[in-house]
Amino acid sequence: MIYWIGGSSCSGKSTLAKMLAEKHSLQLYSCDDHFYKHVQFISPEKHLAMKKVAEMNPNEAFYSRSLDDQLRVYIQSFQEDFSFVLQDLQEINKPVIVEGNQLMPSLAASYIKENHKAIWLIPTEAFQRKHYQKRDWIKGVLKDTEDPEIAFNNWMKRDALFAKLVNEEALRLGFKVLHVDGSSNLDENFIKIERFFELENSQI
Repeated sequence: MIYWIGGSSCSGKSTLAKMLAEKHSLQLYSCDDHFYKHVQFISPEKHLAMKKVAEMNPNEAFYSRSLDDQLRVYIQSFQEDFSFVLQDLQEINKPVIVEGNQLMPSLAASYIKENHKAIWLIPTEAFQRKHYQKRDWIKGVLKDTEDPEIAFNNWMKRDALFAKLVNEEALRLGFKVLHVDGSSNLDENFIKIERFFELENSQI
C-alpha cells in the first residue's frame, strides 16, 4: 500500500508526509533523501541530467544557464530518478508514504492503484518565495553565485513553472490537487490530506 504526495518544492510535502507517517505508523520515503545515493549507480549515458545536477555548482544551477535549460534539466533529473525510486519502493514490505518532486503525475500514474491515495501539493509563487526566504541554508547556496538576487529569482521562476506543469498534469490525469497559498495552515492541510487518504479512522 503506497500513499503518494507529489508537487513542487516548499509546499509542505516533507513535513506533512512525516506527520502522517508518525501518526499512522507508515514507512516514510522522501525522494530527496535518496537522490545522491542513486547517483552512485547512474549510467553517464542514461542519466545525463542526474549526473549534471549532482556535479553542477550553485552558479551553474541558478545563474549562468537560461531558465529554459534550468527547468529542462530539473524535470529530466526527476524522470531519470523515478525508476530508482520505484526500485526502492519495491523493497519496502509495509504501508509506505512517499513524497517528492520526482513523483510527477505522468510518471506515477501507472503505479497508482487508487486515486484517493495520491495527491499533489501546488504552492503559489508568492508562497514559495516567502517561505524559501525563511530557510537559512538558501543564503549559503546563493552566496556562491555571481548575483544572489538574480539567482534567487531564477530559482523561484523555475519552481513556479514546474508547479504549473505538475498542476496541469495532475488535473489532466484526474488526480487530486491541493493548492497551497497560506490560507490554510499546516495542521489544516494535514487534516485535508488525512481525510482524502481515508486515514482518519483507519487501522493500518
